[in-house]
Amino acid sequence: MLNTAISGTGPTLIWAHGLMHSMDFESRTGWFHPECGSKVRRVRFDARGHGQSPGSVDVAHYLWSAQAADMLAIATAQSEGSIALGGHSMGSASALLAAMQAPDKVSCLILAAPPTAWRTRPTQIRRYRQMQRIIEQRGLASLVSLAAQNPALPDWLLAAHPAHASASQQALATMQQDNLMAILDAACQCDLPAPETLHQLRIPTLILGWRDDPIHPLETAEQLAAALPLAELRVIDSADTLQAWPSQIDDFVCRHAYSRL
Repeated sequence: MLNTAISGTGPTLIWAHGLMHSMDFESRTGWFHPECGSKVRRVRFDARGHGQSPGSVDVAHYLWSAQAADMLAIATAQSEGSIALGGHSMGSASALLAAMQAPDKVSCLILAAPPTAWRTRPTQIRRYRQMQRIIEQRGLASLVSLAAQNPALPDWLLAAHPAHASASQQALATMQQDNLMAILDAACQCDLPAPETLHQLRIPTLILGWRDDPIHPLETAEQLAAALPLAELRVIDSADTLQAWPSQIDDFVCRHAYSRL
């Protein structure tokens, strides 16, 4: 049973967090969810092996396709009608795959800081393999220490909110080492669908990209915006504009939920 949390009222949005993050991390940073006054009913969950959700050493459980199936199972339990799907990084990948598996169930998509894909994916896979070697040779604590020295966040975000790096490191430190090895194995096997296959997905999609982050390159967001026929791309490069993301997500979900009524 995945750890889930429901907040707010209005049309329902199922939301998935990023790799090695959790609901707690997202609550502490506030990147995607307002503290109060949301116009959307958010159903959030910790992915398998993350946060308070149980994990295993079965790599298949962590593939993006498996996470998409988990998201759809939650969506089915929450509503018989159409529903919004969204997520950050890994979560955006699982939301996209879920929409491709069940397009008739999805009112709209929100893809926030999409992960490396296609041309940039091999470089990221090498990073994951390096992380695995560090864990194998020196343990998870060493990886957390290295992450503290080299936060994987844009400089403009770190300058405005240095505590967000600590939140990321804490999320990593709470993971089970054996589970994390399997999670990284799965990440090495994943990529987004080929762009030419996305042209058929006629679902309104909000793509939120930010600059200066090689882990979430703007190139992926731009290519997704070009491939998805009903996509809107919004790009930021400052902490001030980041503050608008929660309300932009709310507005997008409400606009497309009510347009389908």
